[in-house]
Amino acid sequence: MRPILYSTPFCPYGWSTRIVLHEKGVDFETFDVDLKSEQPEFLAVSPTGRAPVFVDGETSIVDALVINEYIEEMHPEPNLLGADPSERAVVRSALIDHDWIRSQPLARLMSMMLYQPERREEEGVHRQLRKWYRYLDQLDAHFAENPWRLLDRYTLADISIFTTLAISRGFGVPVGERTALEDWLERMAERATVRRAAPERLPVTA
Repeated sequence: MRPILYSTPFCPYGWSTRIVLHEKGVDFETFDVDLKSEQPEFLAVSPTGRAPVFVDGETSIVDALVINEYIEEMHPEPNLLGADPSERAVVRSALIDHDWIRSQPLARLMSMMLYQPERREEEGVHRQLRKWYRYLDQLDAHFAENPWRLLDRYTLADISIFTTLAISRGFGVPVGERTALEDWLERMAERATVRRAAPERLPVTA
């Protein structure tokens, strides 16, 4: 049986896993999760309703960080995590920093825009935007001097950052006048695996 990736269509984490699977040449199926309705097939593999979930035979994994590392171990070429313990630690640290810390202002913005519009208030929106744009300024400065996020080559860190920024642009939060960051985003978007993994459309927010 082919492995199955359960994820919401616009989730940057699910998108990152689709890119990794295509980079590795893995044949897989997808299941589009609707978090607003009960889907017995999804709840059977994720009783708590968390996504993405990757099911490979008897193995079921929740959380894109763990899923992507599992795929890396099962399919080591091309290498996306690091060639030795030191490199892998550097990439893991960057992934945790991006997913768990830097992107949290964006996650709060998306929650206010999509799932909890009643909690949307202007000062809160601007506060989260300021935090997010400070991070984008740092990325722009980095890519002005470096072609990739880490190790002078394409890694999981690039994939994770790209999908987050691409989804944010689709939701109406652009990267602004940050030329180096825009150039890097365009380079990433040109990769065949990225295009193949992309959602067919992005939602429109009010």
